[in-house]
Amino acid sequence: MSRDIFSTVFEKHRSIRRYKQVDIPEEDLSKIIEAGRRAPTDASLHLWTVIRIVDRSKRRKIASLINQEHVYQASEFLVFIADLYRLEKLLEYRGEELGDVDFALLLFAAVDAALAAENMAVMAEALGYGTCFIGGIQNIPREIIEILELPPKTYPLFGLTIGVPDEDPPRRPRLPTSMLVHIDRYRDYMRDELDEAFRVMAPITRSRDWLRIVKRYAGRGGYFEDRNKKIREVLREQYFNI
Repeated sequence: MSRDIFSTVFEKHRSIRRYKQVDIPEEDLSKIIEAGRRAPTDASLHLWTVIRIVDRSKRRKIASLINQEHVYQASEFLVFIADLYRLEKLLEYRGEELGDVDFALLLFAAVDAALAAENMAVMAEALGYGTCFIGGIQNIPREIIEILELPPKTYPLFGLTIGVPDEDPPRRPRLPTSMLVHIDRYRDYMRDELDEAFRVMAPITRSRDWLRIVKRYAGRGGYFEDRNKKIREVLREQYFNI
C-alpha cells in the first residue's frame, strides 16, 4: 500500500458524531454498499445482512433509545445483522435442514458482518465521508428486533453512521503495535508494557486514567456484565441454540 493511501484514508480515520444534513449521492452509496458485498465471507455462506434505515421515524426512535443523536443526523444509518435465517431458508428450499451449528456460525456471522462493515467504512472515508460504528445497538437488542422486524435466527450486532462531517475531532490513541502484534506465539506482557499501555491510552478520558474506562466496561460489575446476560437471553429468544 502506498503511503498516499495510508495517509489519506487510514491515518485520517476519526469517529464522526456530528454530520451536515445532506444526502449522499446514489453513485457513492452504491460504491459503499458494493465494497461491503465484496468483503470476504466464511465458506461463501454470507452470514450477514445489513438494514439501511431510511424511515426517519425509525431513525429517531433508535437515536432516542440509545441517546446518540448522530444516528438521526447522519446521511445514512446501517444496522448489521448476524443472519442464519437466510441460510436456513436456502437449505429448506432444497430439502435440507440447518445442522447444530448455531454457536459456531454465530461467531463467523459476527466476523462476516464486521468485515463487510469495515469495507463500507473504508470506502466511505476514501470518498470523503465520515463514519461512526454504533455499539449502542447492543443496549436495546429487543427493541431493534421489533423495530426492524427481524426473523428468528437473526441478531442485531452494531450500526454504522455515514455522512458529511460537521466536526474535526482529534485522533484517538491506540495501544502500541508491540502489544497488538505478536510473533510466532502469544507472549506475556512485562510491567513496563502494561504501564505504557495505560500511559498511551490516558488521553482518552478526562481523568487521564484509562483504568476507569476499562473497569467501567469490562471489570467486575461493569457495563459488559449486563450486556453479556442480555445478549444470551435475546439470542435464545431468537431461537439460537446456544
